[in-house]
Amino acid sequence: MDPIAQDFNNEQIDLASLPKYESVAFSSVSSKYLIKMNIQTGIFMLVLFIALGVFWFFQLDPLQSGLIFSIILIAFVFRFWNNYKLLQTLGYSIREKDIIYRRGFIFNKTTVIPFNRVQHASISRGVWDKVLGISSLNVFTAGGSGSDITIPGLEPEMALKLKEAIAVKISNDES
Repeated sequence: MDPIAQDFNNEQIDLASLPKYESVAFSSVSSKYLIKMNIQTGIFMLVLFIALGVFWFFQLDPLQSGLIFSIILIAFVFRFWNNYKLLQTLGYSIREKDIIYRRGFIFNKTTVIPFNRVQHASISRGVWDKVLGISSLNVFTAGGSGSDITIPGLEPEMALKLKEAIAVKISNDES
């Protein structure tokens, strides 16, 4: 028998002993992010109502106009409610060996990225982010074409602190 094969050991891990990310205390994002989401939703709603007005102007059947208007209104009421519920579920946490990002309330998604996979982090700010005084932190891993985690709605100072903390963690892991 091959001597290398004799040294091979692959013990099963006790799944109950693994750390549970659900027990982590998540930090929430700024409530200004809700304002940004609602502004974006409102602008989109305005464009759709203008389009509906154009249809109405060109003599669309009043019953069809009313139906389309009702569907758009229900969709946007749901969207504003969705924005509010989404803000309540957004959360992030930095642990000793990884960063965790949680989002979604209908479909929950939690991403855990170990620092030894992180390539770099960056901060981005769009027009509404600058107006509202918030930032987004983007965390990139090897092999990805975009950021693997984007944490929106952070106060700029907190985004900078998190970016620097991640930079320190990944530089310590490399040495």
